[in-house]
Amino acid sequence: MLNKTLITIRSFVVSAGATAASSFVGVYGVYLGASAVMMGWLQSSSNALSNGGQLLWGKLSDSVGRRRPFLLGGSIALALLWYFMGVVRTPLELIIVYAAISLFASLITVNWFSLIADQTDSTTRGRFLAVINILSSIGTIISLFVMTFLFSGAVTNDIRIPFFAAAGSYVISGILMSSLDEKKRERLAPTHLRATIRNLKSHPLFYRYFIATNIQGIFWSMAWPMFPITIVSVMHFTLTNVAFLTIASLGTTIMIQYFLGRITDRVNRPPLIFANRVLLSAIPLLYAFFSTFNEFIILEVYSGILGSIQNVVMNSYLLDVIPQERKAEYLSIINGFNGVIYLTGALIGGYLLEIMIAHFPLYLALVYSYSIVFAGRFASSFMFVHLKEPEQRGRTPLSLYSLLYRPKQPGNPSGGTLRFR
Repeated sequence: MLNKTLITIRSFVVSAGATAASSFVGVYGVYLGASAVMMGWLQSSSNALSNGGQLLWGKLSDSVGRRRPFLLGGSIALALLWYFMGVVRTPLELIIVYAAISLFASLITVNWFSLIADQTDSTTRGRFLAVINILSSIGTIISLFVMTFLFSGAVTNDIRIPFFAAAGSYVISGILMSSLDEKKRERLAPTHLRATIRNLKSHPLFYRYFIATNIQGIFWSMAWPMFPITIVSVMHFTLTNVAFLTIASLGTTIMIQYFLGRITDRVNRPPLIFANRVLLSAIPLLYAFFSTFNEFIILEVYSGILGSIQNVVMNSYLLDVIPQERKAEYLSIINGFNGVIYLTGALIGGYLLEIMIAHFPLYLALVYSYSIVFAGRFASSFMFVHLKEPEQRGRTPLSLYSLLYRPKQPGNPSGGTLRFR
């Protein structure tokens, strides 16, 4: 079987399994009785290891010169870990297992896109990535829709359906990757990360963007522990409700993202980035005051539209402001720093909500906490006013590295979940 065919099939299978399953991790933590602080640790540890792990694995795989051993080993590890996710029964077990999943997911991410780069050239890569990402999103939607018919209402039993499906998807992934025909690449010499970090200010457009995203990232991630608590403890939504909310957001993204890409290539992006960040700051308030399932569907559509703009416009802008000859290195830096920021922000959010709960009823505690998050997100949005369009008008098309850097979804009902590769 051709390598491109293997890659396409694997993308669909893993998205139908692991990506769909990730939608339920946060809400399952609440069902297990996790406190706000525990939810902060769940979200922060997973995202920190997912982003920070790319720095570790990227250097290791480049030094070996082959992708297949890492993809095969990562698939086996993730299959076992997702199986254990289906049998955990305490919040602490959930936190530990999901943190391990996130670490090995970063191993897959780095090598997965490097493999795609090896198998395609610049004239076909964009179209190929568009195809596999559309198929991946369709796979997730189909899987979530099927699960709504399989859920019977007993959460501790129903949760095995998506988690065991995720384990199965990585079993299939391992089988597919064992058939990969890969030529050994030249080993790359290690780079000096400290020197690159010290040199960031010499690229002022990138440096402004880097500072703005990291400062807002603290307030961005503060809301992640609160989202699933709202969904389960206030709204009392079932796993079926969560599936439909995720479908609404993801379906909206599929429908509009292509057209957004065409528009992005014709407009001045910094004002659009600023407006988008301001509008996204309203999502915590919507979580605070919406009170029906239909309103939350509207929230997810709103989130899907703005999240699509965020992904397309910010990726396009980022590719133009980083040094073109060092894309991978600079993206690993921004991902690594974002991981630390997400760790800090999610923990702050969890402890903030815990303090509020000690003084107010749960609903009011969430309203006050969301209000603080909104104020921080809104105020930090004005840092994006200072972004400037690069002088060159030619745009770098979305490619391999634009998909390695993915701003976290703004309003996923399970919190800051990962998109598994």
